[in-house]
Amino acid sequence: MVRRRSCTRAATVGTAVVLGAVALTGCSSLNPGTDDAAKTAQEFHSAVAAGDGETACNLLAPSAVEELEDGAPGACSDKLLELVIPGASQVTDSKAYGSNAQVLMDQDTVFLTRSGDTWKVTAAGCTPQGESPYDCEVKGS
Repeated sequence: MVRRRSCTRAATVGTAVVLGAVALTGCSSLNPGTDDAAKTAQEFHSAVAAGDGETACNLLAPSAVEELEDGAPGACSDKLLELVIPGASQVTDSKAYGSNAQVLMDQDTVFLTRSGDTWKVTAAGCTPQGESPYDCEVKGS
């Protein structure tokens, strides 16, 4: 009888260790690229704050550039700097879901998409609208 308890306890501890290891591994693999997405969002905001529209436009997804230029190719940097994009510098949270990411910053929420090995901004200057989609100054798909 005593032996059974010992075996049961060992099996329980072993199971807990395995589940813990799986949980840790699973958590880290659910959000690959979150740090890179956060870095891209910070670079975008740094460029906008510095008035460097060309660099900021290079960080946008093609769909966001097209939406911004609205039929006037090459106007991205000028139009981008005319928008009211809140200044943000600190990342408070970053989540990646497959090829999409959301970066919460101190004054903004930035949405990104994976393009090859890099992240591109699809939306910025976003404010939550309750249960409705965010309202964004820069938006693409």
